[in-house]
Amino acid sequence: MTARRLSRPSPRLLTMGVAAVLALGLLGEGGATDTAAAAAGTTTPTAAEPSAQRGLRFAPASSTVEGYTYDGYVYLDSAVWMAAYGEGYEFLTKRAKASDPVTLTKTVIRGDKRTTTKAPAAIVDGLDGFKNGLTVQVVDANGNVLLKKSRSLCLGGAERQRVEPTGNTEPIYPGFCGGNWFTKSTVFGIEQGWAAKLDTYFEVKTTRRNLRMTVTISDPVANFLGLPADGRSVSQRVKVVDECQLVDCGEVGEALLGTPDEGFSTLAEGEPTPQEKHVRTLSGGSHAVHGDSTESTHRTNLFTIDGESQAHGGDHPALGQPGSTPSNDKPAKDTLPDLVSVPAWQIGSERDGGVDRLTFNAHEWNAGPAPLVVEGYRRGAGEVMDAYQFFYRDGKEVGSTRTGTMKYHDAPEHDHWHFLDFASYELVKPDGSLVTTSGKQSWCLVPTDPVDLSVPGAAWRPEATGLDSACGDRSALWLREVLPAGWGDTYSQYQTQAFNLTGVPNGTYKIKITVNPNGNLHERTTANNVSYRTVVLGGRPGARTVKVPPYQGVDTEVPVTEE
Repeated sequence: MTARRLSRPSPRLLTMGVAAVLALGLLGEGGATDTAAAAAGTTTPTAAEPSAQRGLRFAPASSTVEGYTYDGYVYLDSAVWMAAYGEGYEFLTKRAKASDPVTLTKTVIRGDKRTTTKAPAAIVDGLDGFKNGLTVQVVDANGNVLLKKSRSLCLGGAERQRVEPTGNTEPIYPGFCGGNWFTKSTVFGIEQGWAAKLDTYFEVKTTRRNLRMTVTISDPVANFLGLPADGRSVSQRVKVVDECQLVDCGEVGEALLGTPDEGFSTLAEGEPTPQEKHVRTLSGGSHAVHGDSTESTHRTNLFTIDGESQAHGGDHPALGQPGSTPSNDKPAKDTLPDLVSVPAWQIGSERDGGVDRLTFNAHEWNAGPAPLVVEGYRRGAGEVMDAYQFFYRDGKEVGSTRTGTMKYHDAPEHDHWHFLDFASYELVKPDGSLVTTSGKQSWCLVPTDPVDLSVPGAAWRPEATGLDSACGDRSALWLREVLPAGWGDTYSQYQTQAFNLTGVPNGTYKIKITVNPNGNLHERTTANNVSYRTVVLGGRPGARTVKVPPYQGVDTEVPVTEE
């Protein structure tokens, strides 16, 4: 599996792209369309009234899309939407383990009726959607092809718009496709009456201004989705705008290249292209993977705000409900999470402050059926909170119990509260005897990676559950940390949080990761709380090496590459 590098366009680009679509009729009549269907004289349904047609169709598209020129490149905005008229479309990816092929099913939902069809293996691109399902071609005024690229088609982007008044009032599917090495199942889709913006952001090396962009769904994928033969492509004129004439060129460069997506912890950035390096020099932007922290990186996810460890969403699911009285009674099993340890991955060595260290990613997830909810209440004026575990059934709080302690972490790039005793990281010999421990002692829990969105109770859109994670500042009196069912939390351990290899001889060892090591948290079972990953240390002091055998037939240590 190849992890992808993602970047997001600047908020201004997204706003302008959406504004162009809205102005030209996506949510009302009168929008200009330039599709193959329109050329054939057929009528594309509008969003102002329920469609007489059913199925997936391109939504009314703007005849013009804006591109932004900078430093010899044109950056293409996106204004192409796929809509579900009269019925909803749900796609489920699934595999038993990382080395297994991924299966993908399509479920068409019409009222209470659900019809499921398995996709041919040839059109499945792992967890990322449909293989080469979307092609973008850009030509100049003379018809010369400047760009023609294909990529995976994900029908479930973060940007959604309603197209029918009879559809759901809010989207229910995640705003992404994909996962990490250990993801077992994900779901994406388009709800009836909604449209998802397709990922048609590309850059073209050209100084020409008269361009045309055509977006096409491949025939094998279109056949499976049920798209009509005359409705598989959208062509738009590209209006090229020179942003440097409007704002500072340095700001333009940083905006056009995008910031690191708040995506899965697997999505590291990779090496920048020469052109990206040039723009970053102009803009002063930096995309260092580790930042300036002296401890560990907590890679935030698709629904965190500006890199802060705080998921956003709606109100508490039981707003106004009286809180429960803490009790020592044994909670019901259907109100408990199931915490699972995943073997360490992306393992390496580093020389930090004259010390050799073994770096690694650690990941623990919740197999459900209930969320893990831990709240902290400040204990007087000190920087300590008493922690309580809360239990939920059908979105309602049904109990709580004292479970441990939270402490304020006053360190660079942290300055927030952490829950103690969530996990332990140890380097052990093959016989299990301890060699050394990680300096990581506390956690701010948030869902960073989907692991299995098919388990009972899985949260498809954690940001909408109302159970948000917030790790607080020094003045906080209370906070809540949440790990929803189906999701995991990844920390990258380096510098002082990595294993100190001073005095550790070369040889074979295991990284042991234990979740809930002291049994303070209530969960359904502890049988899956420990995982091991074999590593082979070599080299010499100042230049230690590490080899990591594949896990379940998959090499999780391959370099991350760009799409």
